[in-house]
Amino acid sequence: MSTTVLIADDHALFRQGFVSILSKFEVIDRIIEAADGKQALDKVLSEPVDIAILDIRLPHLTGIDVAREIRRRDLPMRLILMTGEMAEETAATAVAELNVDAFLFKTAHSHQFEQAVRNVLDGGSFFTPDLPTSAVPRTDPKDGLSKREKQVVRLIAEGHTSETASQILGISYHTLRKHRENIRRKLGLNTVAELSLYAVRNELL
Repeated sequence: MSTTVLIADDHALFRQGFVSILSKFEVIDRIIEAADGKQALDKVLSEPVDIAILDIRLPHLTGIDVAREIRRRDLPMRLILMTGEMAEETAATAVAELNVDAFLFKTAHSHQFEQAVRNVLDGGSFFTPDLPTSAVPRTDPKDGLSKREKQVVRLIAEGHTSETASQILGISYHTLRKHRENIRRKLGLNTVAELSLYAVRNELL
């Protein structure tokens, strides 16, 4: 499976360092760079991105603004937020509001960044130990599905194929497949029967 990652940071040296780390992961076959929030948003809206890594303090549009727009549009990508400041309150607010998959401070050691990326690639999450415990979201997968992902579960449980489900929702087949992949990672469910049982138990049908 190929993976495309966007890294958005306004400092070229930081971006180069992040790109160097990301290049170590064999499953990441494409890395897109953005120097400000507007570039980042334009790129995630114009081409498929699997993971967006955003510095909170970006020019033009902040990383939080970009993440908020990604969530508002229900784009099927995972989010990693970073900040160079030990602003715990800002971090806690961003994590709680945006349901991000990972958060870390840029002052952290590179191995923390690697671990965050590895966890997110594996469908998990990572939150720096410096983040207040109250800000870390619950890990119950049943609470983790987005509105669009719940719609996908319902349609698949009703017997629709990925192709027909994408047509009903008005999204591309590729996007639908990414939603299904995210659902599998969050819930650990692979078959139509498992998804159907989940949909019944959680009153999605």
